[in-house]
Amino acid sequence: MINILLINLGCKLGIFKLLIKNNCFIYELKKQTNVKILKKIDGVFISNGPGNPFKYSKFYNVILFLIYIKVPTISICLGHQILGILNNFHFFKLKNGHHGVNHPIYNKYNKKIFISSQNHNFNLKNNKKKNFNNSYYSLFDNTIQSINSVFQPLFSFQGHPEGCAGPNDLISFFNFYNKIYE
Repeated sequence: MINILLINLGCKLGIFKLLIKNNCFIYELKKQTNVKILKKIDGVFISNGPGNPFKYSKFYNVILFLIYIKVPTISICLGHQILGILNNFHFFKLKNGHHGVNHPIYNKYNKKIFISSQNHNFNLKNNKKKNFNNSYYSLFDNTIQSINSVFQPLFSFQGHPEGCAGPNDLISFFNFYNKIYE
């Protein structure tokens, strides 16, 4: 069993189900989270949610602290954007946004194409940071779809890999154990 601290920014029920299916016990971040919980967790999951990531700044210090103490962290969509901002990636609003269940994503390392569900209007700019790998790219507009720290256990994905009412090509994203210990 893996103990996960879920930073819930608007998490869908399908994400809870997939984390549980992948042997995770979920602690959900509340306004007054007990510090004792931090001693129990093996990893952090920053969820998706609506809107502009700057509206969620109340979570920034908690996330920065968890990054500082090197707790393995995985995030999707809005969580991906927040993780990028906190790691000094440039941030911008897309002209048309990415919406729909048929967004092609290219993994430059294994040269595979995946179909993902996307629903966002903001993205991170690829500023070629030496301490991050960007392995997934949108085939629509070449925007980065993931960031992966070289020095810390941080991985994020821009889309919705849970595929609830959509594609499930990236469902393995929820195998948290492999992400933490690979």
